[in-house]
Amino acid sequence: MKPNLCYPASLMLLPTVLALLAGCAYQPPQHARSSKPDPNPISALDANRSGSATAQRLVIYQNSAKSRSASSVQTGRYSALSAGPTDPQRHPLHVIIEVTIPEEHSTVEQALRYLLRRSGYSLDAALRPDVVRLLAKPLPEVHRKLGPITLQDALTVLVTPYFVVCEDPINRLIRFVPINAAGEGRDDA
Repeated sequence: MKPNLCYPASLMLLPTVLALLAGCAYQPPQHARSSKPDPNPISALDANRSGSATAQRLVIYQNSAKSRSASSVQTGRYSALSAGPTDPQRHPLHVIIEVTIPEEHSTVEQALRYLLRRSGYSLDAALRPDVVRLLAKPLPEVHRKLGPITLQDALTVLVTPYFVVCEDPINRLIRFVPINAAGEGRDDA
């Protein structure tokens, strides 16, 4: 291609085109240039920085790895979870719920059974006569929507503040005992 001297713009265009073509030449990727992998990936990332900054990052990384317990599982670059059961898994009544009790459950007992349906617990069959009378009462409309609240607190709300929720964790049973004058549950039945 022979430049036309009549047009000065063509003189400026030719070096620009040549520079663009030279920039498009094939350059192998960085990892393909070396034949063996870098044993320290942190220093490879910070090769253009000073060595002291790289050493500091390496020490910080090693210290954070040491500070995690053996029962910790790393789930991301900056996050880790403990590899054990949660509190609600250990104590099913501590699970946080948010529930709307359907209209077909019209008594307190039906609402209690609805709340307990997925917990693994059930109502004790041997209930006191005063508890049986309370459970036969209609469910107040204000108790239809509960939460966020723990399951244990939701059960307490449904049986009024005059009873204490007692659990039998071995048999997975729930029963209610009246509160005495000292504010404690008394089981004299």
